[in-house]
Amino acid sequence: MRVRLFAALREAAGTGEAELEAGPLPALLAELRARHGEQFAAVLAVSSVLVDGTTTARDAESIVADGAELALLPPVSGGAGGMKGLPRLFPAGLVQTTREA
Repeated sequence: MRVRLFAALREAAGTGEAELEAGPLPALLAELRARHGEQFAAVLAVSSVLVDGTTTARDAESIVADGAELALLPPVSGGAGGMKGLPRLFPAGLVQTTREA
């Protein structure tokens, strides 16, 4: 099965994708934490988990089937209290805002 990693998770893992054997969601997430280390695990703890496009609780005992896609999305903003000490998701100056008069 395919795992897609975004933003800070991609940075921590050093890749945007991974392949895993099908299995229970909590076991798959544990395998990813073991592969990619503490920083990855910290960001994953506050990330959204989607299985084939559907948001799923990370502790759900569902089986992720062979051929499924698991997407892991960190919070959009780096300002959440739980993210303190982790790298910003968007480097300063990268996002430009405009205001119409």
